[in-house]
Amino acid sequence: MSTVGGLVLAIVTLGLAAAVYHDSRRVGFSRPALWATLVFVTVGFGGVLYLVVGAPAAGALVVALAGLVFYAFEREDTVHGDEPADPHALPGSSGPEDADGDER
Repeated sequence: MSTVGGLVLAIVTLGLAAAVYHDSRRVGFSRPALWATLVFVTVGFGGVLYLVVGAPAAGALVVALAGLVFYAFEREDTVHGDEPADPHALPGSSGPEDADGDER
């Protein structure tokens, strides 16, 4: 692993973990440090797998993105979790409408 690659990995990993920590505090998660740590570990481990071990890029990318994907799912559930499910409407819309804009 080159020094530049390691430095870029460290900056990206710390930046993503800091962004997740800040966003999770803003949204109101009960444990923002836990989510930041999860993102830090998965992104860092994925980067090390690719840069040091020489794992295939696809596998390292899956590992690196796992923490971010879990965070995104939890964030979506926290922000929109209390709304009742409506199979006929997209989240944030008022309800089902036909092409003319009239309610069904």
